[in-house]
Amino acid sequence: MAEIIAGVAMSHSPMIMTNEAGAGEKGQRFLQTAAGMQKWLENVGADVIVLISDDHFNSYFYDHMPSFTIGIGECEGWGDWQLPKYNVPVQQELAKHILHTSLENNVDFAFTLKMKIDHGHTQGIYFLNPDLKIPVVPIAVNTSAPPLPTMDRCFQLGEIVRKAIESWDQDLKVAIVASGGLSHWVPIPKIESEKPEDQFLINVLKNGRQEIDQLDEYLKLRETNVTRIKSGPVNEQIDREFLRLVTEKDFTTLRNWSAAYIEEHLGNGGQEIHNWLVLLGILKNFDASVACYEPIPEWVTGMAIVQFSQPVEQKTGQSSEYELSK
Repeated sequence: MAEIIAGVAMSHSPMIMTNEAGAGEKGQRFLQTAAGMQKWLENVGADVIVLISDDHFNSYFYDHMPSFTIGIGECEGWGDWQLPKYNVPVQQELAKHILHTSLENNVDFAFTLKMKIDHGHTQGIYFLNPDLKIPVVPIAVNTSAPPLPTMDRCFQLGEIVRKAIESWDQDLKVAIVASGGLSHWVPIPKIESEKPEDQFLINVLKNGRQEIDQLDEYLKLRETNVTRIKSGPVNEQIDREFLRLVTEKDFTTLRNWSAAYIEEHLGNGGQEIHNWLVLLGILKNFDASVACYEPIPEWVTGMAIVQFSQPVEQKTGQSSEYELSK
């Protein structure tokens, strides 16, 4: 039977790709820790990565916005934000098993045989699986287009995914990765905005890519809107509180955080912590430790990496936690 052996939850930011140097020593500490996580996943022998992230209005729009999507066939990166257009190897057998197990347990994933993923997923691949040696099961959570799934529902989904992995009849080791957060504010207009300058983007958000006559122009506009921000607000206090709740396994509190509370305190981009709740539902018995936290306004994001290891009594001889001193 399959075994869940490790987990990593980490922030992503397009600004890493466009302004790496701007974050100085804080950014380098984050990147060094991410490199350590890559080595750690290799050392524990992960055979498959279940990769949970979100879409930033690249694949899903208000014309079709699923709460949860799983890729069970081909998977390709959009190549946004200077990331590679990865042709991602999907562990299709496990993906289909998760889909069917979820349906049997009253969770209805949307599914696709031809998934397109943006930097939410591909930056996790870039840092943790850059050579695509480890096949992936990609899961996308709607964190962009209200109404969002509740934090509680995301945790419940994680519990079902764990049940599916543990009932899979392959003797393989599975790692869980969640990508997104922490606090940040994204310059995307609210769908109800009546400001004239917002209407072009809103029309695209409502109707999808078919509304974009000049795709390059649209993508350039979005990139310009972000890269012109040289520094953005980060709520270090709430970031650290969130990390405390994660490491202390106070799942009850986190499951009750509302979307309105998250947007007020962590920003609209902070809704990506929904991805972390899916991971927490899968790894609720694992020990969590903060490998890195850096508030980085230059990347417009509170940047965190949390490592999830099997409790000591469950470990099967693999190398122990990544040590920051290495």
